[in-house]
Amino acid sequence: MRVAIMGSGGVGAYVGAWLQAAGHELVFIARGAHLAALQSQGLQIEHPQFALHLPQVQASADPMTVGVVDLVVLAVKLWDTEAAAVQMAPLVGPGTRVLTLQNGIDSLAMLGRHLPPAQLRGGVIYVSAVIDRPGVIRSPGGLNMIVADAANGDPVMAALAETAARMPGLGVKLSNNVGQTVWEKFVALSALSAATALLRTSMGPILAHPETCALLRQLLEEAMAVAQAAGQPMRAGLTDETMAKLALMPPQFRSSMSEDLERGKPLELDWLSGRVHALGQSLAVPTPAHSTVYRALVLYRDGSAK
Repeated sequence: MRVAIMGSGGVGAYVGAWLQAAGHELVFIARGAHLAALQSQGLQIEHPQFALHLPQVQASADPMTVGVVDLVVLAVKLWDTEAAAVQMAPLVGPGTRVLTLQNGIDSLAMLGRHLPPAQLRGGVIYVSAVIDRPGVIRSPGGLNMIVADAANGDPVMAALAETAARMPGLGVKLSNNVGQTVWEKFVALSALSAATALLRTSMGPILAHPETCALLRQLLEEAMAVAQAAGQPMRAGLTDETMAKLALMPPQFRSSMSEDLERGKPLELDWLSGRVHALGQSLAVPTPAHSTVYRALVLYRDGSAK
């Protein structure tokens, strides 16, 4: 397949690197120093088990120069979704599928205002990856899995899943109930992002202290209560299951939002704890922990506090 990565930051570049290594034709849409590094020195993945170096990659700042592709993987931050949807229109032909691997629960609705809804596919990715320096993506290890909409046998999605056998550093699963998966990740990620960003630390110290561990559990339970009130059933035992999975992650594992906070970049706050906070208010569900996180970080949502 011919694949474009729209948003070649940590997650997008990680996915694109493995797709290219598996034999697909990749084009990375990037900008700035990262773009220049991709064009001059290729792409490097630093990973404790699955390091990868692609000495040559195709990269561009302008989708107009790329043309129509089979698959667009959208991995921009949520605050950049609308602009990205407009910018990537030249990549999308009648047979193109757009797979969003963004956080939160609002991506498909936002994209559907600009692109054909029938060609959009929901998905989630479980991976920790950031730009360590231009052209170099750093991942601490742990989970590395995409779960995407099977769309009842969509051949583009099937071709993506078939690739998984050739990608040791990235798994792909298809689901005909990806909406449930999106909500479950939203519950987990909103809590993880809240805890690591508010506390300015990684999962190891958070899980090691009883008070911060209790905060993480409370964040999970609040998001689950909001989801259920919104009409999205949550599986029994999901809180314990999520806590157990987080305990298996590398102790240095943290959210991209906490990385962005540390670097003075805009935050996905409004779509994570902010979304839990807003839903809680509209549905009359108390969310004291998420509301506190939202209010504590709101001055930083557009970057470093003014």
